[in-house]
Amino acid sequence: MQKKIILLSLALLGLSATRASAQLVVSAPLLEGQSAVQTGLQKTMKGLEAAANKLVAFGVKEQELTKTFARKNLEQHKEWYDGLLKVSAAVRDYRRVRSIYAKQTQIIQQYSDAINVLRTSPYITPQQLTQMTNVYAQLLGEGANTVADLRTVVSPAMLKMTDAERMEFIDQLDAKITDQLGLVSYFTRRNMLQLRAAQQIEQDRQTLLSFMGASAR
Repeated sequence: MQKKIILLSLALLGLSATRASAQLVVSAPLLEGQSAVQTGLQKTMKGLEAAANKLVAFGVKEQELTKTFARKNLEQHKEWYDGLLKVSAAVRDYRRVRSIYAKQTQIIQQYSDAINVLRTSPYITPQQLTQMTNVYAQLLGEGANTVADLRTVVSPAMLKMTDAERMEFIDQLDAKITDQLGLVSYFTRRNMLQLRAAQQIEQDRQTLLSFMGASAR
């Protein structure tokens, strides 16, 4: 019995040492400094939020979405990397993880750029702008939910997953957010076409009025 206790104690000590070693291997690069991708994402998100803060301060409510989702994306990004001690380096460095965050960043950036153009256009009515913003809010929310699902990979409930299973799950999320980015791009192109069409109609009307005025003289 005493021999079993000694063997068990040695095994536990070995396991503790292995875990500590693994933690050092995984956490060392995180403590020393984040990768260029991580740093770039954080700078982009903080930049978006800062720009949105200024516009929100001026009463531009449409940019509240940029501020909200930029902050949410940063929080989810932090939670993912904080949970990396629970998964392998292979999963941590998997390129599709970076792809997911990059595409969510593009979604937010596309909205931010488009809404600034649409908001300042005299050819888009307040009602149209409200409708567009509502659709964007839904699309941004879906993207944020996909990024939130990524945290599942580092949750305690998923610790029994193999690296292959985690990567397959990440692949599915990447495909999902790729589709969401495509929808945002399509909706943005549609809005810009609508803006240009309205602008052309107004220019044609002004040209016609000018012609009629010249003919009346």
